[in-house]
Amino acid sequence: MSGPATSQADYTYPSTLHEGDEGHWVLFTSYPHGQQGSGGTQQYTVALPMGAQSMITTAEAVYAEQQGLATMMTEAAAAIATGTEHFNKSAGTPESQSEKGFLDGLVDSVKNVAGNVAEAVGNQVLEKSDIAKRLTAGALSIASNPKLALLYTGPGKFRKFVFEFPMIATSKTEAETIEKIVRVFRFSTLPGFEKGLKDAFEIQTAPQDAKQRSKGAGYNFYQFPSTWDIVFGHSTGTGGPFKIARSVCNSVLVNYAAAGVPFFFKDGKPFEVKLTLTFTETVIITKELVQKGY
Repeated sequence: MSGPATSQADYTYPSTLHEGDEGHWVLFTSYPHGQQGSGGTQQYTVALPMGAQSMITTAEAVYAEQQGLATMMTEAAAAIATGTEHFNKSAGTPESQSEKGFLDGLVDSVKNVAGNVAEAVGNQVLEKSDIAKRLTAGALSIASNPKLALLYTGPGKFRKFVFEFPMIATSKTEAETIEKIVRVFRFSTLPGFEKGLKDAFEIQTAPQDAKQRSKGAGYNFYQFPSTWDIVFGHSTGTGGPFKIARSVCNSVLVNYAAAGVPFFFKDGKPFEVKLTLTFTETVIITKELVQKGY
């Protein structure tokens, strides 16, 4: 739980999480929004046992199907480049042949390109016209080749991570810790009210007075929720099969009847809670970040 500044509060469930040689945990550290990169003023740290769902990561790429004239033009451009290279190799440079021979070869190349373009236009007509499709299919027993190709359009979406933590309180003290952990995640996921632009530059590290902030009247801006660092840890130190970049919490789902029937202590604190958290990274993962362990 090290950091450049002491966090406001540290919470660990269960209390024996860091004991023994087989402990595996996930450490969540919250920061006020705007403190990007490593370091910053920590708000809270929460250590919870590592579950199987914590060990899931993804890598996505987006490809789009491309057909018709655009694909043909791409192929034609490649054909021109290849044809020009072959032409130069077979016919030589203009200086090494007669002017007429060079012009004849150039005309042939242009004709081939024009033929490809004409074919592409014809395919476009067939694709856009149902009548043309039926006529060619009935009269000539042929169908238009859509000339499909995959075109890379960019990386996939921001990586998402879902964590599920079933928590059972074995004592009143542990029940209070679970309650505080749930409150920390809810508090750090939701926005707050700001009166003016000047307030947006003030770091908010604790909940405002309930009476003061219960109504939004008079407040013109929202204060952004916190951001999070997520680190895997073991009894021997931190680290895991992959790293998670600075993230935001999209969802906090709390089930106070995880066993199917609600159970409570005499003071009303829940006996069993299932906490489900969804996080999204704030950066797109690239080859360079993969090499760094993300």
